[in-house]
Formats: sequence, C-alpha cells, structure tokens
Amino acid sequence: MKTNKDKFRLVTLATFIIISFSFCTKTETDDNFSAGDPPPVEGGFVNSNEIASANLVAHFPFDGDVNDVKNGVTGGVASGTTSFVEGRKGLAYQGSPNGFIGYSNPGPLAALTSFTVSYWINTTKHDGGAQGVFALAKEDGSFWGNFFMMIEGNNSPENKMFMKFHFENNLATFVEHWIEPGGDFRPDDMYNGWRHLALTYDATTSKVALYVNGQKRVLPTGVEDRKANDTSPLGPLNFKNPTKFIIGGMQNHLGAPFNAPEVWMLNYTGKLDEFRIYNSALTAQEISALQILERQGR
Repeated sequence: MKTNKDKFRLVTLATFIIISFSFCTKTETDDNFSAGDPPPVEGGFVNSNEIASANLVAHFPFDGDVNDVKNGVTGGVASGTTSFVEGRKGLAYQGSPNGFIGYSNPGPLAALTSFTVSYWINTTKHDGGAQGVFALAKEDGSFWGNFFMMIEGNNSPENKMFMKFHFENNLATFVEHWIEPGGDFRPDDMYNGWRHLALTYDATTSKVALYVNGQKRVLPTGVEDRKANDTSPLGPLNFKNPTKFIIGGMQNHLGAPFNAPEVWMLNYTGKLDEFRIYNSALTAQEISALQILERQGR
C-alpha cells in the first residue's frame, strides 16, 4: 500500500515530467534557436532556398561578388564606387552616388511572363530625384526600360517611402504599367534599417501585389488588376528587345544606346541584399516565409 508520502512523490515526479516536456516542445518563433534543427516556418520551409526553388531564375546574395548564383544572368561588372558590407544575411551590396552593377546578359529575365521580385533594402532619405534600384533595359534605347523600380526623393519629416514600379507589355496593344502607391498608401518606417520588399505579377489572374516586410499592402483602387486595355486582362507579359540588366541604377547609366542620365536619374546609394527574381507570382505565405527565413539567416 502506498503511503501519503509515496503518493506525493509520484505527483511531484509527474508534474516535473509534464513541465519539462512542455519546455522541450515549445515552438521557437524568434530568431534564436537551440542546438539541433531549427523549426520550420509556416508552409514547412526550413531554408529560404526551398521556397519555389523551381521558379527561382535569378538570385544575387552579394556575398562578396555580384554573381547570380543561378548562373542565368551573366556578365556582371561593378562600376563606380561599390563595396560589400554586413548585410541582412551574410554580406550585402553597398551602393554610392556613382556606383552600379551592369549585366550584359539578362538570361531568363528576358522571358518573364509572370514574376516575383524580392529583396532587402537599407537606405537613408535622399533629397530630390529618383534612385534606380534595378532595371531590365531595352535594346532600342527607349526612354523607359522593360521593367524597373525606383525610389523617389523625400525631404519631408515623414519616413514614408514613395516607390515606383514599372513594367511593359509589348503585345498587339502596347501598355505601360506603373505601380505608384502614393499618399497614405506609402509604407511607413522605411529608412535606416533593413526592410523587405516584394512585388508580384500573376499572368493567370492579371493581378499585381506589393509586400512590405512579409505583409501584403493595400493598393489604390484599380491598381491590383492589370489590363491590356480598358476591358481585357493583361495576361502573360512580353518584354520588348530586353538586352541588359542593371542593379543600383537606371538603364541610362549603362551607356550607349541609352541617352545620358537626366539630372533626376540617380544611382541607388543604400544597401541591397538577397535579391531574388522568380518566374511566377509567389503566394502571401511564401513571401512571408521568405522574409522570416532570410531575416533569421536561413
């Protein structure tokens, strides 16, 4: 027969086992992990390279060089004052007022019909003009490239960022597409720290989406749905004579056949890391997982 002392010992032991087990199985949700394999994020991903790996067509980690580790975008040469500094994950590209990277062969970027562009920026405000972050140029030297993103100047006390995304569709009906979330649609707290950006376009739905730090942003009315004209969906993209790719500037910084940069066309002076381009529109879950994993160095 068990005594009261024996029963007390059994209860105490059982309580200790339950508490210990709960601590061992508690999900770790921050950036620090105990020894062993880290827990997966939502979607079952453990490493950022697992996300839509079959659709990742270009990846520039900037870990000491300008190379696309997918080897599709080639001929990269850094011009002006550029360097590599501590990044969000490993090293990062550091731009300057005269620095950029030009790639002579855009490879798979020329054939994008849908896309996701994902990257980390860390920049300060600049006054006046627009800094070019990336661009897919046109061989005929047209004023605007096929596909680019720029950051407008900000001399206000606010920390909202005015970003402009542009892509063209050269089908029977030529259409320029500008994504310019201005006013209250501009994301806040975008300077002096690492921020994750992603833009997607899905040819099957003809919709665009913008994500900031893994969260989908509300866009102005009518912006999400892309049209080939006033009535029909845009569908698959078709770039015109894509010839070169640039990171850290506008297509005009590449020289001939493009005209010299106008005074408002500035190079990107901030940091840039983990620049990825996919040939599909990632889901909200995938983009959230991507920024979490890259933030955690995975």
